[in-house]
Amino acid sequence: MQFPFLNRPSIRKITVGTADDAGRVARTVIEQLLNELPELLLTCLVDVPSGRVLASYTTAAALNPNQISLRYAKLLRATDAALAAKQIPGGPLSEMVLLTEDQLHIVRPLPNSSCYCFLAVRFADTNLGMASEILRRHTAKL
Repeated sequence: MQFPFLNRPSIRKITVGTADDAGRVARTVIEQLLNELPELLLTCLVDVPSGRVLASYTTAAALNPNQISLRYAKLLRATDAALAAKQIPGGPLSEMVLLTEDQLHIVRPLPNSSCYCFLAVRFADTNLGMASEILRRHTAKL
C-alpha cells in the first residue's frame, strides 16, 4: 500500500496525480501559474473531501505537497462547517492567506468545485496583491 505523505516529491516538475479531466485541468492551472510566477516555491490543487493532490509543483524536497494538502484540506472542511453553522459571519470563503517568517501562503477554494489551489512564494519574490490576483485570475474560470 502506498501512502502519499511518505513519497518524496518530484523537484521542479509538475506532477499529476490523476489521469482524468480534473488532472488535466490541474496541470493547466499550474502551468499558467508558473508562466506568471516562475519563482513559485510550491503550488498544488487538492480535492477537499478526499485530501487527494490532483497536481503539484515544488522546488524543494522539504516542501512536500502531500503533507501540506492534508493540513489545509482539514482546515477548509472545518472553516466550511463553521460558515454553514453561522459561527463565522460573512459569505462564502474566497481565500485564506497565511504568513510565515519569509513566505506567503494562499489557499483559494475553486469556484465551482470541491477543490482548492495552494500557492507558496517568498516575500522577496512577490507581494500579496500580485500573488492573490494571479491566483484568482487563473482559478476563476474553472
